[in-house]
Amino acid sequence: MSEYTEVEQPFLEQLAGLGWITIDQGADIPQNPIKSLRPSFRQWILPEVFVSSVSRINTTAEGSEWLTPKQLQDLQDQISRQPNRTLLEANEAIQKQLFKAQVDVNEVTGEHDPVVRLIDFANPENNTFHAINQFRIDTPGCVKAFIIPDIVLFVNGIPLIVVEAKKGGPTCANPMPEAFAQLQRYMNGRKETKAAGLKEGEPKLFHTNMMVIRSCGLEADYGTITSGEEHFFPWKTQWPEDDTAAKGMNQQEQLINGMLNKSNLLSILRTSSVFMDTDAGPRIKVVCRYQQFRAANKIIDRLRNGQGVIERSGVVWHTQGSGKSLTMVFVARMLRTSKDLSDFKILLINDRVDLEDQLAETATIIGGRVNVIES
Repeated sequence: MSEYTEVEQPFLEQLAGLGWITIDQGADIPQNPIKSLRPSFRQWILPEVFVSSVSRINTTAEGSEWLTPKQLQDLQDQISRQPNRTLLEANEAIQKQLFKAQVDVNEVTGEHDPVVRLIDFANPENNTFHAINQFRIDTPGCVKAFIIPDIVLFVNGIPLIVVEAKKGGPTCANPMPEAFAQLQRYMNGRKETKAAGLKEGEPKLFHTNMMVIRSCGLEADYGTITSGEEHFFPWKTQWPEDDTAAKGMNQQEQLINGMLNKSNLLSILRTSSVFMDTDAGPRIKVVCRYQQFRAANKIIDRLRNGQGVIERSGVVWHTQGSGKSLTMVFVARMLRTSKDLSDFKILLINDRVDLEDQLAETATIIGGRVNVIES
């Protein structure tokens, strides 16, 4: 039994059942980049998939594709070229592009500075989802000649998720901590290596990253590029399915079914993946926890389908420090991206002066105009 057969293969097979296109390159070191849909092991975006997918989801009212080859290349360059930015700065800049990119002109209609969709969030099935294992990236000038993340997940050729699989055994006593260390190595984030002036990864693979996942099969959890090991969490809801759907599933299966189905994945990216400053100072990236995602979606469901005031209202009980402010942010972002609920006004009320600054700061993550009422 191996990491490949026990963790990677089941991961790919379950994704295939959810409609992902999976490319299984086996357990050996890849020798031909074409098998992973790119002409070179130095590339991390899938160029042909990007061009065909982005072109297909941007059409005129008559249904004609309008992006030119040069514009598609420019869009790809906007993502891949992030000069003088840190990993987090590049990641935040690119996430904004995923929500709203632009080109100079629509040469078919004459519209100037038209908005381009890199991902069709409203219609998940319009996008192209790939999962590729043993995704080799050459790293000249680094400690090793290449890195090989176990599985990389792409939407429209853009790498959004890196998965590190480990299997416990004689050569791997602590699979989950070792998976975390490996992910840090891939993004060139290990402090001891940096201190020695060495490079060992390819941060550019993580410029577009939504989250990272580590799994040993029975255990699986996720975090972001800024998460410490203590901030990796399992995913325990199958929303909108009943959570009894997870009966008999291990943590890897629960995470894939509940978080990586096409609809939930794009919803989390669009509404529940945010950047925020912390009290300690450093800016961080946050992806919702399963309780927040479920609660936010239930609130939206009530607002959309409730009959009368009582059915459209309710209480969400939070323990202290459980992220209630972020749950409100996720609800607000879901409202703003919903065609039928986007004009709702959001009122945040607090009963303590010391909460006012915190809530005002949190509200800015939502986007749009924030008014603070003094009395």
